[in-house]
Amino acid sequence: MGEPMASLTDRVAVVTGAAQGIGAVYAQALAAEGAAVVVADIRAEGAADTVAAIEAAGGKAVALSVDVSDRASTLALAEEVRSRFGTAHILINNAAIYHSMRTDPQMTVDIDYWRKVFSVNVDGALLMTQAVGPLLIEAGWGRVIMQTSTAPYLGTAGHYGVTKLALVGLTRGFAKELGPHNITVNAIAPGPIFTDATLSIINEDRLDYLMGQQALPMRATPQELVGTLLHLCSDGAAWVTAQTLFVDGGGTPRI
Repeated sequence: MGEPMASLTDRVAVVTGAAQGIGAVYAQALAAEGAAVVVADIRAEGAADTVAAIEAAGGKAVALSVDVSDRASTLALAEEVRSRFGTAHILINNAAIYHSMRTDPQMTVDIDYWRKVFSVNVDGALLMTQAVGPLLIEAGWGRVIMQTSTAPYLGTAGHYGVTKLALVGLTRGFAKELGPHNITVNAIAPGPIFTDATLSIINEDRLDYLMGQQALPMRATPQELVGTLLHLCSDGAAWVTAQTLFVDGGGTPRI
């Protein structure tokens, strides 16, 4: 008996911010399910590393450079995807200023830095969806995933949290606009994920405190998000759209 067909065979997925961290894990997971993956990042070397890992595991991927905050760059990426693959089916808007993020309080954050963070975290998701969305529409089937966060619901995320809340609005708006084209749009809101980036901006004591508030008190890694990602990208989630799924071990208070 041969191996079962991977669930995303013949799909083309574009993952932004996939040079490292959660984005790299997402890209590898999609490739493992049979998708051809566009590893899109402003950091060429890191993107190449992700592609190498995918290819070493028998998957198919290509690294393409993009500045998600720049409209011309996102349109050029979409055209390159069309040229190489003819289409696209999945867009993961994961790129964000995070690893190098400053944690200035909102009362004192510099307005130029505020705008820089918004240009990547929010404008980037808007521009990428505007650029790649037409490929999904032409394909007649699509999945768009916004990478948001539980951080703003904890009240300590400052400007970063505001950008992540804005993505919830983009998710609902794009879901309404793209739904008639058989495209779903959802968001994943992770709780604290223990990556190098997280450890660089949040001290261990704070992370341990947050972990202690979870119903499942474990140190989560990006792998804990993969099941949700793959479900949302599957045919099995065809009637799930405009939703924000909290993947947080039960640690975020909600009413």
